[in-house]
Amino acid sequence: MKKIFLIFVITLFVLPVAFSNTESFFTTEVSLGTGISIYDSTGSDSRKTLLKDSDYKRIILGLTADTNLNISDPLKVLFGFETFCDFLWKDSDYYNSCDYAFFTGIKVFPNKTGLNLSISYVLGSRSDYFSQAPKKSDKSWGNGFRLSIQYDFMQDKEYKIKPNIGAYYRFVPRGSYNKDHILCLYGGIRF
Repeated sequence: MKKIFLIFVITLFVLPVAFSNTESFFTTEVSLGTGISIYDSTGSDSRKTLLKDSDYKRIILGLTADTNLNISDPLKVLFGFETFCDFLWKDSDYYNSCDYAFFTGIKVFPNKTGLNLSISYVLGSRSDYFSQAPKKSDKSWGNGFRLSIQYDFMQDKEYKIKPNIGAYYRFVPRGSYNKDHILCLYGGIRF
């Protein structure tokens, strides 16, 4: 599994950089975001207890890296990896979740402007770390979908680095009737 992951990372980042130019078949995007993770009612009681408290602390971060295959002007095929972490704590009690997923799909640029929409198939898992025994819980791998809307600035300019902003919704059923929903707002750059 580690070798497959290493090959995936090399393909995702090294090939696009090696062939990068203004007319490249590959473009790479990296983005940082924040949002909200919504777990179904079968979630942990310790997480629910922390969320009910009025003075808990919380940091939510998401990181996404993807490569677009530019098969035509309005249509792209994308492959990517993302992680979404939710750190929740109060004093010595904590409940931290790290959700990670691989995705592939299509991205469409209507009217060949910077606005684009994408739909992707997602394969992902989640690990929870908390202060009560047992200290860690791994959720099953699941598959679902990811819907995204994004705006790429300077779409018609020939710069090597172009900023973008966007939002996505990811839904992943985990087995045992557990479902994860993630809403994320992000900003990033395209190489």
